[in-house]
Amino acid sequence: MNLALKVMFGLFCGGMASAAAVPAKAQGFKCEPVAIPEWQTLAEGAEWAKFDVRFTPYHRETQTWEGETTRSVTVRAFRIDPEKIEMRFHRSTNDLECDPTKDRYIRKLIGDSRAKALGAINASFFIMPNGKTLGVIVDERKVWGRNAGEQGISSSGVLSLQKGEWKLESRDQFIERHGPVMSTVDARDYQFAVQAYPRLLSDSQVVVSERVKEDKRPRTSIGLSATSNQILLVTLDAGGETSGTGMSLFEFAQLLGSRECGLAQKTVLNLDGGGSTAFAIPSNGIYHQADRCRHLGNILMIQSRARKK
Repeated sequence: MNLALKVMFGLFCGGMASAAAVPAKAQGFKCEPVAIPEWQTLAEGAEWAKFDVRFTPYHRETQTWEGETTRSVTVRAFRIDPEKIEMRFHRSTNDLECDPTKDRYIRKLIGDSRAKALGAINASFFIMPNGKTLGVIVDERKVWGRNAGEQGISSSGVLSLQKGEWKLESRDQFIERHGPVMSTVDARDYQFAVQAYPRLLSDSQVVVSERVKEDKRPRTSIGLSATSNQILLVTLDAGGETSGTGMSLFEFAQLLGSRECGLAQKTVLNLDGGGSTAFAIPSNGIYHQADRCRHLGNILMIQSRARKK
């Protein structure tokens, strides 16, 4: 081979080697628990887990996933059987003092409720400074809010248990059935309902747009398991663990639907997140909140059902 051919061959092979060294763009989301999630029993029908997950970030501008799991988040979650565990909301009309050096606002709210809570997370969106809860909020003991029209965001949805059936509807679908303000008569048909935004998963399909804001934040959600009749309450980085804390909503939806990462949900509604993200287990002395003393308009508590005599 003459010198000219050798040079051309070398440039060609070098170019191929350089191209091969560039990581191929991932075709989709990938995640992996750092260790196998271990679910611990809180009470009959209630479990909790804390585990770290590594995942591939999504780049909105290029609409591509990275090829490697270069970021991580800390998951704290409850997994409950609604036949044995009751979900209750609480908001306070009291001025709850909170010292960020030693307190967490979620702890103050649990104490204010005087409920025998097994655990709690932050819940739906609210108006500052009075903490008025926005939208439809119902538990088995009280109707906290009936005005579905208060949440003007089109991606808002209502996750509900009505006459024994769990469903996730868009705000507009819910308003079509009940009007902008649900009547007290209609509200009696619901054992549970919470309105928030955006809807993340429906029938195991991601329904939040990939064009949603790319900011990484702590997150909170409520959803139905894809493999059982259980409800999962999930938080990400409630203690602000990672330097690039949290995930985008599009990434979060992928994680929640993933069987590889121990969550495997089919229907999920995003709840208030960011600095409001909070997770608590009073009996274990566990109280986490991303922004320690940020006011929470309401929390969602879990507690054992009273046994029927």
